[in-house]
Amino acid sequence: MLSTRPTAAATEPVPGLLVYQTPGRDEWRLTHHSGLALAYCRDQQHAETTARLIADFTDWTRSAADIRSDEQVTSCLDELRFLISYEASAILPEHHEPQLPTTYTDADIQAAADYHQGDTTDGLTVISTMAQSSKFAGLDTGTFNEAFGKVMRIVHPEHPAA
Repeated sequence: MLSTRPTAAATEPVPGLLVYQTPGRDEWRLTHHSGLALAYCRDQQHAETTARLIADFTDWTRSAADIRSDEQVTSCLDELRFLISYEASAILPEHHEPQLPTTYTDADIQAAADYHQGDTTDGLTVISTMAQSSKFAGLDTGTFNEAFGKVMRIVHPEHPAA
């Protein structure tokens, strides 16, 4: 289970389980009240249905550590995974790959420029760092090159890539 503390308003369809929309995305999360992700869902109804489906699996109001140390729970984890992924058709955290943005904002450009401002990095370092950033990794080639050019014009206006 991955730790994902809710930063948005959450509902509690089942005691101990929270449902909330991922900020800035269309996906919904089902989490333990500790913030540990249990499932990624299509919408609120899907997340609430998934919560009700696994409600009787254990007492979800217990701490995450208590649930993890419960031998009855650990012996049935495959059943829980089956309920979430097959019965509810939700995505388990270990299989979740969040969608990368397909565009960027002026704030993203400024943040990347601020990160490199004043250092002696060259264009290769800047482009490598940007390619590994979730803000830029999902961009198509033309859009990525445009963003890179904007960052370079701020950081190294004298550089040929700018």
